[in-house]
Amino acid sequence: MRAGLREATDGLPADARALLPGLVVGDTARITPELDEAFKETDLAHTLAVSGSNLTILLALLIGPPGLAQLVERRGLAPRLGVPLRATALLGGGLTLGFVVVCRPDPSVLRAAACGAVALLALATGRRRSLVPALATAVLLLVLYDPWLARSYGFLLSVLATGALLTLAPRLSLALRRRRVPPRPAEALAAAAAAQALCAPVVAVLSARVSLVAVPCNLLVEFAVAPATVLGFAALATAPVAMPVAKALAWCASWPAGWIADVARTGASLPGGGVDWPGSWTGAALLASVTVLLLLAGRRLLRHPWWCAVCASVFVLAVVQPPPLTRVITGWPPPGWRLAMCDVGQGDATVLAAGEGTGVVVDAGPDPELVDGCLRALGITKVPLVVLTHFHADHVAGLAGVL
Repeated sequence: MRAGLREATDGLPADARALLPGLVVGDTARITPELDEAFKETDLAHTLAVSGSNLTILLALLIGPPGLAQLVERRGLAPRLGVPLRATALLGGGLTLGFVVVCRPDPSVLRAAACGAVALLALATGRRRSLVPALATAVLLLVLYDPWLARSYGFLLSVLATGALLTLAPRLSLALRRRRVPPRPAEALAAAAAAQALCAPVVAVLSARVSLVAVPCNLLVEFAVAPATVLGFAALATAPVAMPVAKALAWCASWPAGWIADVARTGASLPGGGVDWPGSWTGAALLASVTVLLLLAGRRLLRHPWWCAVCASVFVLAVVQPPPLTRVITGWPPPGWRLAMCDVGQGDATVLAAGEGTGVVVDAGPDPELVDGCLRALGITKVPLVVLTHFHADHVAGLAGVL
């Protein structure tokens, strides 16, 4: 089935061809290093790791949206088809088992399957679902089964993100709705902010960096993940028996998948999209404290729309850093500049002005990020010519940052 999905996506645009297998079954073999880095810088890498979100989307089609715990058995495809509760639970169990088999039993997949199985058991016995105990039970069972999961950062992030969606997100959503934010945008913003708030300290330990565009990027891709996942799973299921149908479904899924890739690339290209942060548990504690302070301040800011608008405008300017504004504040680059030497560490990278927003680059230094940052600071968007004086790593290894 995984091979069939890859075949069904062969004729798609490059980004969709690479992303769709990753979104559906976690197959990232076609993801280029450049695209993978863009997803990491925007904290969208979780969309490429099969986790509870994938299973939640599938189960929501069957038994309804998980947020409506009191009415969940009355929603979804199963009640519309007249399937009773216990049969619905059995169907959900079969779907969960198939999900694990196809996506392979990675820690995040097992955690999602265990949580879903406990919830389905509660549904089958007629008890109201309580997803927090379901998550706790899933974590306990998995750690007992494989104690090494307790040392897995990926498993920790998976549990933290799920816990945030179950505990913090509903409260944030309620607070936003009280401030007259429409329900759907409030739920989306609350989910992205809650997951980022709990996961960011751990991510900072791993990457020594904090993404400032994670929440906006996650909001922009949220509406595209579900259709891409559902259509991708439909293509996965039909590929072994009807490849033309699978190709048609994959083509439909390529549109939301392409949008997700575009958001990741755009977010990663913003000059102020992230800040360096201490990569230690002390840094994590500091970031957690800052997050709590921001949440407390945010509650007060929501009462004053004008202050919210001012803060949002300042944030956008800090992230985008438009060259005219940057030039006014920093004085760089100076008016009428002709030649600039980029600070790329050991090695060389020189830029010759060749018109508005255009420059000729001589050598590229050893690090793509450093030379890319230099070109952005100079306002260079077009490079008609690159000259490499000799093929040593400290002169050519940064070429990807120029291109």
